[in-house]
Amino acid sequence: MVPGPGARNHVLAGELIINGQRYHLVPAEPSANPTAEPASDVRLLTSRELQVVSCVCAGWGNKQIATKLHISTWTVAAHLRRIFVKLGVDTRAAMVSRCQGAVALPPAP
Repeated sequence: MVPGPGARNHVLAGELIINGQRYHLVPAEPSANPTAEPASDVRLLTSRELQVVSCVCAGWGNKQIATKLHISTWTVAAHLRRIFVKLGVDTRAAMVSRCQGAVALPPAP
């Protein structure tokens, strides 16, 4: 059975395993205002999450971020998952777009 066109907007809660990596899925509600001001979304982030965002905005990969912040790559990935949820995005590029101009770039690694 093929889902209708609106079916893409709903995510079911549960788990997803891809290449042995387990992801916890949470229900997502469509945003009432998808063009919300990015600065207001950025205020939802912790100081550590803002550090991770600034490193991603600088074009750094997870290993570089982990080294710079003295945390594991798993912790970087966990921060990114939380950031994506808070900002309502699902890619690094979308996250950078939402945070454009709201975070300072870190010095080169």
